[in-house]
Amino acid sequence: MILQPGLDPGAVDVFLEFICYSGGPLPEDLLPLVKCPVLVAWGEKDPWEPVELGRAYGSFDAVEDFVVLPNVGHCPQDEAPELVNPLVESFVKLHS
Repeated sequence: MILQPGLDPGAVDVFLEFICYSGGPLPEDLLPLVKCPVLVAWGEKDPWEPVELGRAYGSFDAVEDFVVLPNVGHCPQDEAPELVNPLVESFVKLHS
């Protein structure tokens, strides 16, 4: 299941773009433009993007809440949906 997408045409280009960090805009460039509330949930044990990096996003005006997810890595929505889904549901209810 994990190998199959890597065999698709263009997968190598996507992977190389990912590991080379694309030339696209960075979150710190986009967050000042956001006009709606933002919830940031960050895995405490993210091996690629340390939680300290994420905490810096909490200082942007649009970021209403920054939540550290204990014992979770880089893909919280996959690793701990039982933590992420209630956060998202609560945030959406609060702002709908």
